[in-house]
Amino acid sequence: MRKNDFITAIFEEIKESLLVIDGKLENGQSGDEKRKIVIPKELVEFLNRSIDQSVRENISRLNLSSQDQFRDLNQKLGGLIHSVKELTKVRRKRKLIFRKLVVWQSISALLLMIGLTLFIHNRQLSDNALKFRYIEACGGIDSKKLLKLDTVFHVNRDELVIEKMKNKDQ
Repeated sequence: MRKNDFITAIFEEIKESLLVIDGKLENGQSGDEKRKIVIPKELVEFLNRSIDQSVRENISRLNLSSQDQFRDLNQKLGGLIHSVKELTKVRRKRKLIFRKLVVWQSISALLLMIGLTLFIHNRQLSDNALKFRYIEACGGIDSKKLLKLDTVFHVNRDELVIEKMKNKDQ
Protein backbone atom coordinates (compact mmCIF):
# COMPACT_ATOMS: atom_id res chain seq x y z
CA MET A 1 0.00 0.00 0.00
CA ARG A 2 1.08 3.34 -0.78
CA LYS A 3 0.73 6.33 1.49
CA ASN A 4 -2.20 7.67 -0.42
CA ASP A 5 -4.08 4.38 -0.16
CA PHE A 6 -3.61 4.36 3.62
CA ILE A 7 -4.91 7.90 3.97
CA THR A 8 -7.94 7.15 1.88
CA ALA A 9 -8.66 4.05 3.97
CA ILE A 10 -8.52 6.08 7.20
CA PHE A 11 -10.68 8.74 5.62
CA GLU A 12 -13.27 6.09 4.69
CA GLU A 13 -13.32 4.73 8.26
CA ILE A 14 -13.82 8.21 9.72
CA LYS A 15 -16.58 8.83 7.23
CA GLU A 16 -18.37 5.60 8.21
CA SER A 17 -17.98 6.43 11.91
CA LEU A 18 -19.48 9.85 11.35
CA LEU A 19 -22.40 8.33 9.48
CA VAL A 20 -23.04 5.91 12.35
CA ILE A 21 -22.89 8.73 14.93
CA ASP A 22 -25.14 10.87 12.78
CA GLY A 23 -27.65 8.05 12.52
CA LYS A 24 -27.67 7.54 16.26
CA LEU A 25 -28.22 11.23 16.89
CA GLU A 26 -31.15 11.24 14.49
CA ASN A 27 -32.71 8.24 16.23
CA GLY A 28 -32.18 9.82 19.66
CA GLN A 29 -29.95 7.10 20.95
CA SER A 30 -26.64 7.89 22.48
CA GLY A 31 -23.91 5.73 23.77
CA ASP A 32 -24.57 6.85 27.36
CA GLU A 33 -28.09 5.47 27.36
CA LYS A 34 -26.83 2.05 26.46
CA ARG A 35 -24.34 2.16 29.29
CA LYS A 36 -26.80 2.91 32.12
CA ILE A 37 -25.71 1.70 35.53
CA VAL A 38 -28.30 -0.39 37.26
CA ILE A 39 -28.37 0.27 41.04
CA PRO A 40 -29.98 -2.39 43.19
CA LYS A 41 -33.21 -1.41 44.97
CA GLU A 42 -31.85 -2.51 48.37
CA LEU A 43 -28.91 -0.13 48.03
CA VAL A 44 -31.25 2.77 47.22
CA GLU A 45 -33.44 1.95 50.23
CA PHE A 46 -30.38 1.64 52.48
CA LEU A 47 -29.09 5.02 51.29
CA ASN A 48 -32.52 6.61 51.83
CA ARG A 49 -32.74 5.16 55.37
CA SER A 50 -29.21 6.26 56.30
CA ILE A 51 -29.77 9.77 54.93
CA ASP A 52 -33.11 9.97 56.76
CA GLN A 53 -31.49 8.76 59.99
CA SER A 54 -28.60 11.25 59.77
CA VAL A 55 -31.03 14.09 59.02
CA ARG A 56 -33.15 13.12 62.05
CA GLU A 57 -30.05 12.92 64.27
CA ASN A 58 -28.90 16.33 63.09
CA ILE A 59 -32.35 17.79 63.70
CA SER A 60 -32.55 16.29 67.20
CA ARG A 61 -29.02 17.50 68.01
CA LEU A 62 -29.88 20.99 66.79
CA ASN A 63 -33.14 20.87 68.70
CA LEU A 64 -31.34 19.94 71.93
CA SER A 65 -28.73 22.63 71.46
CA SER A 66 -31.40 25.22 70.70
CA GLN A 67 -33.34 24.12 73.80
CA ASP A 68 -30.17 24.50 75.88
CA GLN A 69 -29.58 27.93 74.41
CA PHE A 70 -33.20 28.85 75.06
CA ARG A 71 -32.89 27.72 78.70
CA ASP A 72 -29.68 29.71 79.10
CA LEU A 73 -31.27 32.80 77.59
CA ASN A 74 -34.34 32.32 79.76
CA GLN A 75 -32.18 32.08 82.90
CA LYS A 76 -30.20 35.14 81.90
CA LEU A 77 -33.42 37.02 81.22
CA GLY A 78 -34.77 35.97 84.62
CA GLY A 79 -31.57 37.20 86.28
CA LEU A 80 -31.80 40.45 84.37
CA ILE A 81 -35.41 40.96 85.41
CA HIS A 82 -34.47 40.19 89.02
CA SER A 83 -31.61 42.72 88.96
CA VAL A 84 -33.86 45.36 87.39
CA LYS A 85 -36.41 44.80 90.17
CA GLU A 86 -33.70 45.13 92.81
CA LEU A 87 -32.42 48.32 91.23
CA THR A 88 -35.92 49.80 91.12
CA LYS A 89 -36.38 48.85 94.80
CA VAL A 90 -33.12 50.61 95.64
CA ARG A 91 -34.21 53.59 93.59
CA ARG A 92 -37.57 53.66 95.35
CA LYS A 93 -35.81 53.45 98.70
CA ARG A 94 -33.59 56.34 97.69
CA LYS A 95 -36.64 58.30 96.62
CA LEU A 96 -38.30 57.55 99.96
CA ILE A 97 -35.15 58.47 101.85
CA PHE A 98 -34.87 61.66 99.83
CA ARG A 99 -38.53 62.43 100.45
CA LYS A 100 -38.09 61.79 104.17
CA LEU A 101 -34.97 63.95 104.17
CA VAL A 102 -36.79 66.75 102.35
CA VAL A 103 -39.66 66.50 104.82
CA TRP A 104 -37.30 66.67 107.81
CA GLN A 105 -35.36 69.54 106.29
CA SER A 106 -38.58 71.41 105.61
CA ILE A 107 -39.82 70.81 109.14
CA SER A 108 -36.45 71.89 110.58
CA ALA A 109 -36.40 75.06 108.48
CA LEU A 110 -39.98 75.85 109.46
CA LEU A 111 -39.24 75.33 113.16
CA LEU A 112 -36.11 77.48 112.89
CA MET A 113 -38.10 80.27 111.26
CA ILE A 114 -40.83 80.01 113.90
CA GLY A 115 -38.20 80.08 116.67
CA LEU A 116 -36.48 83.09 115.11
CA THR A 117 -39.81 84.87 114.75
CA LEU A 118 -40.67 84.15 118.39
CA PHE A 119 -37.22 85.36 119.50
CA ILE A 120 -37.58 88.62 117.57
CA HIS A 121 -41.14 89.11 118.80
CA ASN A 122 -40.09 88.41 122.42
CA ARG A 123 -37.23 90.91 122.09
CA GLN A 124 -39.60 93.55 120.77
CA LEU A 125 -41.98 92.90 123.65
CA SER A 126 -39.19 93.16 126.21
CA ASP A 127 -37.98 96.38 124.55
CA ASN A 128 -41.50 97.78 124.63
CA ALA A 129 -41.83 96.81 128.30
CA LEU A 130 -38.49 98.51 129.06
CA LYS A 131 -39.58 101.66 127.18
CA PHE A 132 -42.86 101.70 129.10
CA ARG A 133 -41.08 101.34 132.47
CA TYR A 134 -38.58 104.08 131.50
CA ILE A 135 -41.37 106.44 130.50
CA GLU A 136 -43.21 105.64 133.73
CA ALA A 137 -40.04 106.15 135.81
CA CYS A 138 -39.41 109.51 134.19
CA GLY A 139 -42.99 110.51 134.84
CA GLY A 140 -43.73 110.97 131.17
CA ILE A 141 -41.61 112.27 128.31
CA ASP A 142 -41.83 114.82 125.58
CA SER A 143 -41.38 114.31 121.84
CA LYS A 144 -37.58 114.83 121.87
CA LYS A 145 -37.06 112.07 124.43
CA LEU A 146 -39.49 109.84 122.52
CA LEU A 147 -37.45 110.44 119.35
CA LYS A 148 -34.27 109.56 121.29
CA LEU A 149 -35.90 106.33 122.55
CA ASP A 150 -36.95 105.42 119.02
CA THR A 151 -33.40 106.04 117.75
CA VAL A 152 -31.82 103.98 120.55
CA PHE A 153 -34.17 101.03 120.12
CA HIS A 154 -34.97 100.93 116.39
CA VAL A 155 -32.85 103.16 114.14
CA ASN A 156 -29.37 102.81 115.71
CA ARG A 157 -29.70 100.14 118.34
CA ASP A 158 -27.30 100.93 121.17
CA GLU A 159 -26.98 98.09 123.65
CA LEU A 160 -24.99 100.14 126.21
CA VAL A 161 -27.72 102.74 126.51
CA ILE A 162 -30.35 100.01 126.76
CA GLU A 163 -28.36 98.32 129.59
CA LYS A 164 -28.10 101.66 131.45
CA MET A 165 -31.87 102.08 131.10
CA LYS A 166 -32.41 98.60 132.54
CA ASN A 167 -30.10 99.32 135.49
CA LYS A 168 -31.71 102.69 136.13
CA ASP A 169 -35.16 101.09 136.04
CA GLN A 170 -34.26 98.53 138.68
